[in-house]
Amino acid sequence: MNSRTVFTLLFSLLSLVASSQAKLRRMPQNLNHPAINNSAPFISLDGNSMVYIADVGEDNGLTMNYTTRNGVNWADPVTMPKIVNGRLNFLKGYALSPDGKTLYISNMKSNGMGGFDIYSSQLNGTRWEEPVNMLLPINSKSHDACPSLSLDGSVMFYMRCEKMDFNNAGNCRILMMKKKLNGQWDTPQELPSFINTGNSQTPRIMGDGEILIFSSDRLTPNKGGMDLYVTRLVNGTWSRPEALEFANTKEDDQYVSATSAGMYLVRDSRGQRSNELVEMLFPAEVRPKGTLKIDGKVAGPPDLSSSFVTVFNMTDQTKAFSTRPNADGSFVAYMNYGSWYDLSIEPAQDNYSFYSKVYDLRAEGSPMLERVEATLLPLTTGMIIDLEGVQFGPASTSISSSSKQELRRLVRLIQGNPGRSFGIEVTLQGYRRDSVRSDSDLTEIAYDTIRIPITYQVDSVTTATRDSIIVKPWYHNDRTLAQAKAIATALFREGIPEGRIASSGRAIGEALPEKRRTFVQVIAH
Repeated sequence: MNSRTVFTLLFSLLSLVASSQAKLRRMPQNLNHPAINNSAPFISLDGNSMVYIADVGEDNGLTMNYTTRNGVNWADPVTMPKIVNGRLNFLKGYALSPDGKTLYISNMKSNGMGGFDIYSSQLNGTRWEEPVNMLLPINSKSHDACPSLSLDGSVMFYMRCEKMDFNNAGNCRILMMKKKLNGQWDTPQELPSFINTGNSQTPRIMGDGEILIFSSDRLTPNKGGMDLYVTRLVNGTWSRPEALEFANTKEDDQYVSATSAGMYLVRDSRGQRSNELVEMLFPAEVRPKGTLKIDGKVAGPPDLSSSFVTVFNMTDQTKAFSTRPNADGSFVAYMNYGSWYDLSIEPAQDNYSFYSKVYDLRAEGSPMLERVEATLLPLTTGMIIDLEGVQFGPASTSISSSSKQELRRLVRLIQGNPGRSFGIEVTLQGYRRDSVRSDSDLTEIAYDTIRIPITYQVDSVTTATRDSIIVKPWYHNDRTLAQAKAIATALFREGIPEGRIASSGRAIGEALPEKRRTFVQVIAH
């Protein structure tokens, strides 16, 4: 065997090892100890908290463990306190809120609605508070367990079962429940019958809000016991379930979870000496969409929590996410890859400024985390607000339909400051001109008047000179004034008096194509 052949074999072997490592990753050693069996991990959608079962209780009893992550590393796990880790719990029926600050358990306390009920416990600093029964309409006379919340907390999935003891459940169906505008939960609805086929359990909604993973022993194909299945929400309708082949085994497969990054499925798996916590790479065909996490901070208004944080999908103008800041002004927002979004922070007071930013997540290589700091202040003379959400059609003065939300915010601001006038200024960074219309961006025509002196013979002795005027057209891409006037016209249609709006435009050069852009600002007078 020559050296080239040996090198080729070694390279192939290393590539195979690297590939298999990427598909299945053991979680760190401080979680996976060879003498401890771990199971049923539930990781929060933000990826920073996790609860799981470990046999570290008295006489190797099964008990709930908890760990958090700061950046990359997981902290050493701790046993959850008895206040939430009681013997009356449905052992693996717990869950975490997307931010990991609320723990949900299923418990059979005597003060319940009947059977096992879902309780919630808030994390106060480092202490879990007394669990509170979530009551109607979440709980019922049947057994309710295993909740899973969407990223914004507005939708909950859970299972309702006819049979349940502390370790197992049977004859279950999956319910979905939405939160009303007043913060109360609406009446739960069962998912379609082709999902609820007699024993569907442990729903897990992914961060994209479009993929739901659940378990069943009544669907086919089935490798044995409870298998995992996936259904997709497409145009408001759930698809028929498909088996999650890459994760199913001959044993029971059901207690899994994933972060909003959408890359790995977290579950337990039999290792060489014990049951371990692992991450399995989602195959591309079933991988949830990843999400961009916005860590935000609002300053300015007296009551920071009164502001509204909203994300709109700019393609169809649907609301993708909404929340309110905490008392300290902090908030978290999420956006799915594959579309582009308008993030806004609006104060409760109409006379305050607002913040908006556009995120284009349609391209590959989008970031996973971004930080936003926004200061909302009462309007003052000379204050400038960027209007990223105002967009124009390609090489056009027409306002794009994606600008709807930004224009609504602008109208509210102007109406909230009745004693002021405003200037709309559109700036083109990337002005270009040419003597011919060399591409479709050069939509505008200007004319140069050129005077050429011409000498002519008056008679055989006398000559004279006169000017000849030539009008020469040239082409450019400065549409800024017309675009500013288009915005003003849109404001007039919404009832803003014409005398309160002035329009202006300017164009500056930019040599680098990637830096060329058009941006809009409103200036208070």
